[in-house]
Amino acid sequence: MPKGLGAAVAVRVARLLYSRWERLAPPDRRRLAPLAEDVKQRALDVRGAVDGGQAERELDAASSELAVALGADEVAALREELRRELERAAREQRAA
Repeated sequence: MPKGLGAAVAVRVARLLYSRWERLAPPDRRRLAPLAEDVKQRALDVRGAVDGGQAERELDAASSELAVALGADEVAALREELRRELERAAREQRAA
């Protein structure tokens, strides 16, 4: 996967997770707020990083932690969205 595409997918996954967190009930949002804010900050770090390798790995770890905290149903839905996103990105790569 090209360097930029890996970072773009990692940021997309973070955005999907964050949006799922935003739709939670207030008590669950409060409980997971530190994880969600960590994912958001790390996604911003990846976008601004010159050498995105370390920032991307940290974002992946933070996203994984939030995904686990959101639960199995959320993770299954996220995997399906990610699969569609990767297919879309592959189509765009072939077209370019």
